[in-house]
Amino acid sequence: MQISNFPYRRMIGAAALTCAAALIPAAALAAPTSPASPAGATVPAGFRPSSASFYAPTSGVVLGGIGCLPAKPCTARLVATGGGARWRLLNASDAPVTVVMFASPQDGWLYGQTGQYGERVGGLWATHDGGGHWRELSLGGGVIESMAASAGIAYAVVSPPGGLTDELFASPAGRNAWARVGDFSVSTDTGSALAVSGRSAWFGGGTSLWATADGIHWHRYALRCPAGYSGNTGGLAGIAAASASHLWLVCVTTPGLGNQGKDLLLSVNGGRTTHLVETIPLGGEVAGFAAPPGRPEVITLATEFTLDRSANGGETWTRDFVAPGGTSWSPLSYLSPNMGWAVAVQPGQLLRTTDAGATWHEVSF
Repeated sequence: MQISNFPYRRMIGAAALTCAAALIPAAALAAPTSPASPAGATVPAGFRPSSASFYAPTSGVVLGGIGCLPAKPCTARLVATGGGARWRLLNASDAPVTVVMFASPQDGWLYGQTGQYGERVGGLWATHDGGGHWRELSLGGGVIESMAASAGIAYAVVSPPGGLTDELFASPAGRNAWARVGDFSVSTDTGSALAVSGRSAWFGGGTSLWATADGIHWHRYALRCPAGYSGNTGGLAGIAAASASHLWLVCVTTPGLGNQGKDLLLSVNGGRTTHLVETIPLGGEVAGFAAPPGRPEVITLATEFTLDRSANGGETWTRDFVAPGGTSWSPLSYLSPNMGWAVAVQPGQLLRTTDAGATWHEVSF
């Protein structure tokens, strides 16, 4: 399984987050104002996804709302599937959250609160009984920027109070035993990225990439994103792991709004060394980046307007999905060599691919 997560704050920008929040997530997903439908019930009509998390190719959980309109808070709902054909309601936390992440049918988290003026604020809720009960947690009082889970370990990128650095926390997925991983951190000026594949995990940004092959022992490797226009670099924007050894990395530059430069890097030894493959000839800002496990030649890149795919290691790219008017993505992930999922937050669509990103189709609830 390969999952790659991307902080909203740095990947799509404040403007895109505010726009998305007006329609579905963030402040619009408020605590229920009327009794929720019982867990296990059929998904009501009008459910619109804002975030999804799949822990198996056809099994996962989707966070969304009902009755969402601009400037009108809507009732948050969690829906789950165990095979992709039928969906059922789960109990959700009463907190106004924007992102869901599940490691198994029992173990999940909700996070990503947004304040009154669109700012990110802290908040993390955990369940270990499939949504039956939720418990609020605090990881050093910081803001959860992204999460990922694999092989029984959950990871969280946390921005401590002050928001100057990102730090990595980890916990066994089945219990609340969060602790900071090592003493490393990444400056928020350069951004950070998190990815997992089996027991391997990577966390990087700036000039460093930290990697583990067993979830316990971590190693630091040098990371050098190419300098962009006038030497300007936006840093690491994403990591996509096709295997424990084969990594794709995308670095970005920011010469102008809507014209973000993108450099594709490759590592074939788990991050020990990387080299520049090419400059990606695509417009827009990076909002997601993923590769199917076991298929190192395939890459999917999400921007605020499109899903683009390369089937030959970045040599050429095809446009496989267009979001009219723009959107944010939560998330873009592959769970098998062919099966992948993405949520187009605006207008609220869950998309699925069964051919490694060559085509994407909306999922009905």
